Amino acid sequence: MGNLDYIILGVYLVVVTLVGIYSRKSERTRNDYYLAGRSMGWIPIGLSVMVTAFSVVNYMAIPTEVFANGSYVLISLPIFFVSAFLVSRIWLPRLYSMQLSSVYAFFQERFDLRVRVLASVVFIFWRVFWMATALYAAGMLLSRISQINIYLIILIAGMAATVYTGIGGMRAVMWTDCLQFAVLFGGIVVAVALAFSEQGFNKFITDAAAGGKFMPFYPFDPGFFSLDPQLRIGFFSGIIGVTVAFLTRYGADQVVVQRYLTARSLADAQRGIWLNATAAFIALLLLALFGISIYVKAAGSGALPVADLSLLPLAKRKFLALQQFVAAISNLPSGVYGLVISGLLAATMSSIDSGINACSNAWETDIRPLVLKKGVSEAGCGRFSTLTFGIICTLLGLLLVPLVGHTKSLFVIVNQIVNALGSPLLALFIAGIYLRSSNASGAFWGGICGFVFSVLFSLFYNGLALHYYAVVNLFITLMFIFILSKTVKMRHC
Repeated sequence: MGNLDYIILGVYLVVVTLVGIYSRKSERTRNDYYLAGRSMGWIPIGLSVMVTAFSVVNYMAIPTEVFANGSYVLISLPIFFVSAFLVSRIWLPRLYSMQLSSVYAFFQERFDLRVRVLASVVFIFWRVFWMATALYAAGMLLSRISQINIYLIILIAGMAATVYTGIGGMRAVMWTDCLQFAVLFGGIVVAVALAFSEQGFNKFITDAAAGGKFMPFYPFDPGFFSLDPQLRIGFFSGIIGVTVAFLTRYGADQVVVQRYLTARSLADAQRGIWLNATAAFIALLLLALFGISIYVKAAGSGALPVADLSLLPLAKRKFLALQQFVAAISNLPSGVYGLVISGLLAATMSSIDSGINACSNAWETDIRPLVLKKGVSEAGCGRFSTLTFGIICTLLGLLLVPLVGHTKSLFVIVNQIVNALGSPLLALFIAGIYLRSSNASGAFWGGICGFVFSVLFSLFYNGLALHYYAVVNLFITLMFIFILSKTVKMRHC
């Protein structure tokens, strides 16, 4: 990294920290700390949701997936708008009208306290593991690109996000997310623009098509519409599985739903959802174009063993994709390189700040009053628990370095675990809203059974299309809730 790159990175870290300090002036109560006083407009809500659901895994996964296998992954893009419609029109009006702080308080009203605590505990374990792994993944990738020590990257990203989130609460998280969106999106746009200027539009299209990077759309792949449940990515698994995964993310995840609850009106929350869908669609499409440009450049320079990568084993394609992705970023001009590195760091910190704030909210609102038999704390205790969760996640991220090493399957494992833990939460919401015959005992024990099944199934069963894991986990959990609601004796809590 050159001096200009270090300056850009340093300025970014200083600015996000100052935003957190400035935001503290408005944080006096728990409502201010966790929900920004319910005063946010639709633009910060939409941009914050977008970068909250985005991480360095996405930043790397889309380009390398397209590089290795073509544009099959783009089947997921229209689902952003399908999910936005379902969540904004069906889900959100009910949740917003309840004026909740923790979305899992819904389960106490619909079922009982046991179900609320279960959902909150599952969420915390899910997010703590996800944040630690996201920090490790960011450290691994950025250390390869920048040659900065992996432990230092994890420590800087984790503690910087913890400090400004702990100081400024939700308002700091959302305004720094807007800044991080600008850095993240700007880095993607500049990288894609440079790739196009170097290669030219005609060469880009011709070479990409010759290498099958526009498949399954051009040339058309008839196997894309196969009903085979073991097909890696198909039309039906993509549409059904991604819809379930996105409904989980945007309708059952405290990290995301908490942003809707900061809105000053239901209309602002709904408009924010649509802004998120639009921004995410454009960002992921640009990342796919970046992946194609990396392939075109690598193929033109003779860096690939064959032009048709489908002739190589999947593991080899993934290795080449990661290798060329790192090389493409490392060769960017000074300044642009620093902007992209800052974008990768922003993608990580936007996931960490949102996660620790949401975990703190779930702990302070759903669990702490029950465990300590005291009332819900105000902003002071919220800051303490936020800092605690941030430190825990950073330490776990550091511990993963010697434990995991450079495991090439890390991102697949993370994706399966996210689906495993997210689908049971979505099942509880669906049962609570639409399955009128479900009761508290059925939801509690069915949620536990569904969670255990989902983890075991996702970790130990191989061969199913990746997008179908979320679908299977959802329906099995719903089945447990339905059956146990009919058979388990009701208990009031």
